[in-house]
Order: sequence, then structure tokens, then C-alpha cells
Amino acid sequence: MVNRKRKMTVALTSILTIGALLAGCSTSTDKPSSTSTAQATVSQKPEELKPVKLVWYLRTAEPKNGAAVMQKANEIINEKIKATVEFKYVAPADYDKKMQLVMSSGEEYDIAFTASWVNNYVNNVSKGAYIPLDDLLAKYPDLTNMFKKEIWDAVKVNGKTYGVPNNQIMGDQPGFWLKKDLVDKYKIDLTKVKSLNDLTPVLQTIKDGEPGISALRDGNGINVAYNDVVSLVVDTFVVDTKTWKVTNQYEQLAPQFKLMRDWYQKGFFPQDVATLKDELSLIKAGKVFGRYSRQKPGVDAELKASYGFDVVNFATGPSVISKSAVTSTLNAISTTSKNPDRAMMLINLIDTNKELFNLLKFGLEGQDYTKVSANRIEPKPNAYSVPGWLFGNEFNSFVVPGQPDDVWDQTKKLNDTSVVDPAIGFTFDRTNVENELAQLTAVTTEFKPILINGLDDPDKMMKLYTDKRKAAGQDKVLAEIQKQVDAWRKTQK
Repeated sequence: MVNRKRKMTVALTSILTIGALLAGCSTSTDKPSSTSTAQATVSQKPEELKPVKLVWYLRTAEPKNGAAVMQKANEIINEKIKATVEFKYVAPADYDKKMQLVMSSGEEYDIAFTASWVNNYVNNVSKGAYIPLDDLLAKYPDLTNMFKKEIWDAVKVNGKTYGVPNNQIMGDQPGFWLKKDLVDKYKIDLTKVKSLNDLTPVLQTIKDGEPGISALRDGNGINVAYNDVVSLVVDTFVVDTKTWKVTNQYEQLAPQFKLMRDWYQKGFFPQDVATLKDELSLIKAGKVFGRYSRQKPGVDAELKASYGFDVVNFATGPSVISKSAVTSTLNAISTTSKNPDRAMMLINLIDTNKELFNLLKFGLEGQDYTKVSANRIEPKPNAYSVPGWLFGNEFNSFVVPGQPDDVWDQTKKLNDTSVVDPAIGFTFDRTNVENELAQLTAVTTEFKPILINGLDDPDKMMKLYTDKRKAAGQDKVLAEIQKQVDAWRKTQK
């Protein structure tokens, strides 16, 4: 399956998980960073710096043993850059709403996790939520040299950089994980799965043989498998990088929406598929057979550590470095930050200090994990754990059970060999259609869970969806995107 002809693709999960338009932030996107201050502080010794406290918002549940871990972390941070940090943990289901409130209120904070799929990065930049970082980044060559030019191009908005990518898997390869015990029990042959339709009998087997287990978490993997997908621009607008024509991707998904309707009616999804907030507990309890999953080296071990059981992963398409993949894990500095220079120093420190990164990811040796070798650990059950891709450089991570010793070498190889989306450097300027996009995003938010999970007749819902989109100004936005794409292409060599 992964050897199929490579297309310029972007996993539609990015399209189907676009966050709601954030509102109420400052309208300025060009708040100057403290270049002169940054120049001075980079060369200053820690004892010459004024102590500051930084606040960092993360999209994750509060970890166990967090107080002891943060005490140790702040000892290191204070020693290195004369600062301490308070991580504000926000449950994933609440993160979008919480960050909207934080930004609309003008609350002072320093750093926040932002992405293409949650706490929407480009939307927030357009609302003036983050400061441009280019001058600050210039002071940290170790950080800037972590990524090639295409990666930094992917995070630019109107020619400026507002977010720092977390160094991890950049190639976006679609696929699914399935519970290994049930794959083995029913002797499921995944080599026969050549399309989403081929998954139907597999899911039916689980539905019939395992009462109380949902065959699939939801329909969020729609169209990531076996189909040509094009580059996401904004909302559900995509550009075909062969013809460079802009379309609304939802209008191309009628067959898949009908398949999801069939799966829903067959009972493959949880009953509360569209409103379920705590999927982790459901999955940990063994109540879900499979879920869409981004494929990468060591993902089996990572999922086992999260869920407590073995999984079988299978890829359904080539690995592509796209804008949405790069911007899937970013951290940005708030316009309300009083210490942007020190915030950048902290981001740089965590990205370049292996001890600090692993402390923040895995916790304290002896308390939260056992050291097996210089770079391998065994996490303890019910201990501290925070996903490293939320805040730093995963290439500095310890290796955990199930991961090969060379997992990060494999990851680098995948990044280096992935297809680079030719539209990776294009960023849409939404200024001329801001109001229309806000309305269109609201329509998408209303219809997305219905369409991707098959909650109602797709023909009927697509008619309602299309009518609302037309009334909200879809044609105007499409024309504006097409104009900008055409103009951008003329600037490319």
C-alpha cells in the first residue's frame, strides 16, 4: 500500500480537525520583538539576568507527580536562564475554548501550544495573538539549524515566523492502529485491505464477535487512505498541486460520507461518537478496536505506553511533509508576554538541553521511570508523563520499551525521504475575506461531526451544508484563494 504511486498529499485529518475561528484578540500582528534586549540577554550570564516567571499553556491533562518534576525542572531553568516556568495544563477537549477565553480577555501569558488542528495557528496570527519571532530566532543558531528551509517556510505567515516547530516526525503518513489481540484472535489479514471499503468486513467481524467494543473510534480517518488528497489552505479549501485549482474538499467526499453513514448505521462507532470527550479512558479500557493514527517509527511502543496494550499499525499512503504536518505542533509567544526574549530563551533551552527535555517528558528517575541504559528507560505505571511533541525536541528523547534503539535515526531517515508538498510555502492572507471565513468555519464546525461520522443522510446534509456555505460567501473566498495561489506561484523559481 505504501508503495503506491506517490501523490502530493496531505492527510485529511488536518482538514477535518480545523479548530473554530478564534476571536477577540488584538488586531496587530506586528508587535515588535525586543531585538536589542534579546541581543543583550543571549550574551549575558544567568546571574546578570533579572529573575522572571513564565507561563506556558499546554494541551494535556495535568500529569501525576507534576509538582516534584517542575521543582527540579525550574532548578535547571533558573540556573541556565534565571527564570522559572509554570505549565498551565488544559484538558484536550477544553483547550480550544480555554485559549479563546485567554486571548479574548487579554490575559498575560508567555507561550502557548498552537497548531493547524487545534488553537489554530494561522487564525491566531491573523488576530494578533502572537509576536513575530524572526529577530529573536536569529540569536539561536542551534535552534534554527534544527530545520531545513522548507520547514521554516511552512510556518511563515505573510513572510514572518510566529511559531517554533517541535522537532519530531515531520513526514505525515496516514494509517490506522488496531488492537493486536483481536487482530490475532480473528486472524485478520491486513494485506487484503486495499481501500476504506475493504475495512468494512474487518470492522463487521469485531462488531459481531466483540459485544461492548466499538470497531472504530470515529470517522476521522476518512479519505486519508488510498485516495488522492490535496493541500489544505484554510477551512476546507484545498489546492490540487497538479492543476493548482482550488476547491472545497467536502464536495469531493460524497462516496466517503456515504461509507461513514453505512458504518454508523452498522454500529461501528461509539454511540456518542460526535460528543465523546474522554476517548483516552475508553481506549485504555479496551472498548475501541481501532483508530486513525499517524504512522511513524516507534509508534507501536508509543501507543502501547499510552493505552496499555499492543497494537498493529498499518500505513495507507506515502509520507509527505506538508504545511499542516509541520504546523501540527508549534509553540508561539503571546503578544501579552512581558518577557518575550526570556520566553524564546526557554524554548531554545528545552529544545537543546537533553536532561531538561526528558525531565519534562518522563519525570524523575526512580519516581517515574527506571533507567535501563544510557538512553533507554522503563516508565513506571501511573507515573508522570507528558507528550514530548507538545513542547520540544523529540530527537533528544529517551527510548522506551518497544522502540528500537535507532528509532530517532529511523525518524530522521523518514523525514529526509518524505515527499515535500510543493505548496508548503504558501500561506493564505485572509484579510480580505475575514468575515466570510468566520461564517464558513462556523458552518464547517456545525456539519463536520455529522458528515464524517455518518450521523444523518449524507445527501440531505450535503445539500444543507452547500446551501449554507454559498450563503456564507464560499465563492468569494474560493476566488480570493485562487488569486493568491496564482500570484504566489509566479514568485516561485
